[in-house]
Amino acid sequence: MTLPDFTLPAPTALPQSSPAPSHQHTNKLGVTSDRDALALFLRRASRRSAETLRRYTRELVRFTLFLRRERLKSYQDCTVADIEVYVNFLHHPWPHWQQPGMDQSNPEKVFFPNAIRPGKSTDQIITVLNSFFSYLQATGYLSGNPVHGFDKSGEKVARGHGETRFFYEDEWQLITQAISHYPDHKPRHKLEKARLAYILGIAYGLGLRQSEMTGHTCKDIKRDSSGQLVLVIHGKGRRLRQLPVNDNVLKTIIRYRSLHGLEPFAQDDFPLAPCLRPVASDGSFRAMSSRQMRKWFTQFMEHCAEQTDEDGAELASRLRSKSFHSLRHTTLSHLARSMDIEDLALFAGHEAITTTQQYYTPEKQRLRELTRDHGLLSE
Repeated sequence: MTLPDFTLPAPTALPQSSPAPSHQHTNKLGVTSDRDALALFLRRASRRSAETLRRYTRELVRFTLFLRRERLKSYQDCTVADIEVYVNFLHHPWPHWQQPGMDQSNPEKVFFPNAIRPGKSTDQIITVLNSFFSYLQATGYLSGNPVHGFDKSGEKVARGHGETRFFYEDEWQLITQAISHYPDHKPRHKLEKARLAYILGIAYGLGLRQSEMTGHTCKDIKRDSSGQLVLVIHGKGRRLRQLPVNDNVLKTIIRYRSLHGLEPFAQDDFPLAPCLRPVASDGSFRAMSSRQMRKWFTQFMEHCAEQTDEDGAELASRLRSKSFHSLRHTTLSHLARSMDIEDLALFAGHEAITTTQQYYTPEKQRLRELTRDHGLLSE
């Protein structure tokens, strides 16, 4: 893993390794530089999942560069005030950070291309920073955590009043129609229509996260002890689960592989989320990256939004706001109609059953019934 140059600018530059914390006798991390401390934490994060590593690397590298370039500080010197400045900066990035050239080792990289919205997006970044500084404090590398107790800005939701971002019935109907009626009069369009049905068919059929789609292949489809096909997933937090591959999912896989002249089904490296065309050199397919996957799905949502009629502005806006994860929410919401909560939690791989409760909304239905006749009537 290659990290940027974190040397402080002159004239206040510290040695390349940065000064070791003054409490060295309590430092159990085994390193004495910020660069090494960050690398060690990211290696730890990589054991959770590739998506966790990607997200932690992005947030911690750009925070560290900001801390060094703008605040002229190491981790040891970071204060609550620095965190406040950084959060305000996230909401209103300075122009020179929205251009390439801020890191000599990666001169084309733009670290803050867009402003971060207050609320959940900001809170997720704060969570990453808090996890990092808590780790440095717990291992004795730092004496304190400047992020501890930082007030998050996301609104709180009372029990039973949360909204799960699944596709509503009108959205889902439009999406399925958009796949069926996707233009196929050109070779590229025909390939894209088939890929849409393949990727979305697997993702919906198995309730997979985006990182699980990009990180697994047909090689991960195996037979269990009873001889049935299962997809072996190393998901969030590296938790292992085995999802039954039913006939619908299997037919989806066979149809797409056959289109490309491959064996109808084989335990090979064919991706669950492939690029549109094979690699020219050897004819093999590679998986989309997380960024490619997000861009691909955003483009499809834009295509769906364009299919709405002149009275569908609100529907189009809702479609444009949805992410790939909404597909997983939709799967679990649909399954919740016929599965009990324990089985759904097992299928979803939820560590806590409270996470699964969001797909069951008896409170809202009960409140509607109980308040149906309540009100002040005037003749």
